[in-house]
Amino acid sequence: MNWEYIIASASALFLVMDPPGNAPLVQGLLQKVEKKRRVAILVREMMIVLGLLFLFYFLGEEILGWLGLSSGSLNITGGIMLFLIAVGMVFPSSATHEAHNAGHEEEPFIVPVAMPLIVGPAAISLVMMQAAMAASEHMVTEGILALLLAWLGAALLLFFSGKLLGYLGEKGTVALTRLMGTVLVMIAVQMVLNGITEYLKVLPSQLQ
Repeated sequence: MNWEYIIASASALFLVMDPPGNAPLVQGLLQKVEKKRRVAILVREMMIVLGLLFLFYFLGEEILGWLGLSSGSLNITGGIMLFLIAVGMVFPSSATHEAHNAGHEEEPFIVPVAMPLIVGPAAISLVMMQAAMAASEHMVTEGILALLLAWLGAALLLFFSGKLLGYLGEKGTVALTRLMGTVLVMIAVQMVLNGITEYLKVLPSQLQ
């Protein structure tokens, strides 16, 4: 069992799902829901998240084939989207700040909590990329464990987000989100570099 790969993959996916950054918005969406219902809603949404992650993990290669995309293009696309999301975490706009503090009149269902807040474009791209990498290196079991570990970490953090936000305060939450955004910028750049490297490897054969 390659635990180094598991921890690295789980950490990257956890950062992309950004539960600390999404916690204020999730709490805002649930603030008008009865406290007894909040736990049930979070459990339901996180189970949907798990289903979506497994869907893209196991069908990612088929989806790439249907669309005629290579793993290199997926790396570059995912890296660009992740970079834009990370920049938004480090330098949040006023519109994002207002959205994070806005309430919601109805009980959320799939949208926006499960998707696109937690399972967004960058998370989908990363899961598909990790699935392709795990399959090529015969580490499918490690990939699944990494996915489950990242999901479990995100679920636990969101379940206790109310207490966490109260402990950290607004400034602490912003600082943590920006720190995670900085790490994501580095991961995004590495994803783009990996995609370019893969493209350069197959470029001679395409030119023939």
